[in-house]
Amino acid sequence: MADSRIDIKRVESRKHRKLFLDLPYRLHQADPNWRAPLRFERAAQIDPKKNPAAKPITYQFFLAYKDGQLAGRIAAFVNAAHDAHYKDNIGFFGYLDSVADSQVTLELLQAAENWLTSQGRSKICGPAQWSVNEECGLLIDGFDTPPAVMMPYGRPDYQNVIERCGYSKVVDMYAYMSDLHAGYPRSKIIQALVKYADKSSSLSWRKLDMKNFVQDIEIAMDIFNDAWSENWGFIPFSQEQILHTAKEMKPILVHDAFWIGYIDDRPVAYVCMIPDINEATKGFDGRLLPLNWAKLLWRLKVRKIKRLRLPLMGLRREWHNTRKGVALTTKICELAYAGGRDNGYTHCELSWILEDNEGMKAICDQAQAKHYKTYRMYEKSLN
Repeated sequence: MADSRIDIKRVESRKHRKLFLDLPYRLHQADPNWRAPLRFERAAQIDPKKNPAAKPITYQFFLAYKDGQLAGRIAAFVNAAHDAHYKDNIGFFGYLDSVADSQVTLELLQAAENWLTSQGRSKICGPAQWSVNEECGLLIDGFDTPPAVMMPYGRPDYQNVIERCGYSKVVDMYAYMSDLHAGYPRSKIIQALVKYADKSSSLSWRKLDMKNFVQDIEIAMDIFNDAWSENWGFIPFSQEQILHTAKEMKPILVHDAFWIGYIDDRPVAYVCMIPDINEATKGFDGRLLPLNWAKLLWRLKVRKIKRLRLPLMGLRREWHNTRKGVALTTKICELAYAGGRDNGYTHCELSWILEDNEGMKAICDQAQAKHYKTYRMYEKSLN
């Protein structure tokens, strides 16, 4: 029997771009744990006119054909925002999807490596979709449950193929699942921190102010840029990205689960939970038209979804490992949990959390959250 022929082609036309975007929906449609992202959102993500995070990106998309049939895709890209922050000459790969054929995946990775070498890059890292501020990491554990909103999905065989290509682990990121009703009464440590916060005259907090929504998002993102500035892969949100984030989050935010904390009247901490829209769009195949938009509204407003995701929280670095900072963070997290319960939510995914972030892992443990998914970032020298 003759070997299959695999051809790798650059995406250079509108037709090929559509094929690039549509491929995951065809590949994963039979997987019961696949949650199809909204197609218009996927198209907007790679469009610099609609997504500020795509503006500093120089990229090349590739499609793989096996015996003439579309069989995979990958993106290779350079992020100028990453370059400005790290000056490390790294390129990236992402948007990796392929049929269950290791040779297809291998040749897609080779195409990405070759392109990045042509761009003068000395190392490749991934998978990521533009940066760590969007979807990133390869799912390596936790395939038995669906992904939460804005979290990646994939097949178990990708890990073996990537590692066979000479890629090595950079870092693992964890996702935890928390039952909003579990773990009560809280531990003595949590109770003591909350009591301290309640009695301290220098600590205060408030919910998101919808009348000053953009300003509150700016406050939260300013805290984020400081709080996470020393974390692996961090790239600060630009002002344009902050405003874009505010616009995207406004329709879905749970007002009672977004809190800002103050020390001496200065905002230093925040916590933000969002509904897991993946639960509401199940079965849509990524489409809202012609009638899925009505189903979505019904599921959000009438049936209600039960799961949240906590994608963003932070405490300014100067207050890390201080009694006031930890007490304030604990207090607003407890308020966010209560806000989630009051709005009918039962569970919340806490993600993603770096494997060496002992502080965040301790918060998850105190909330009796269970580590249930692992995502991995890889790298490989191109020299």
